[in-house]
Amino acid sequence: MNTQRTSSRTADKFVVRLPDGLRAGIAVLAEDNDRSMNSEIVNRLKRSITQDQLTEEQTKLISMLMQRITELEAQLQSEAEAA
Repeated sequence: MNTQRTSSRTADKFVVRLPDGLRAGIAVLAEDNDRSMNSEIVNRLKRSITQDQLTEEQTKLISMLMQRITELEAQLQSEAEAA
């Protein structure tokens, strides 16, 4: 993870239109976390992206495990029938 701070002069800027009430909610969260609103938004976006990546990896792993369980159950069934 890049821990270097970006200067506000060199940072990418992006205008976002927020639904009614969201700005106030972000302000409360930022204050609770001792952050600026910008830092709060950036932190939450990063967390969201990381969580999405983890969810995708977990979904793939669960799929592989389910397939392996099915294979092992079939193998056990064959062995039980052969006995």
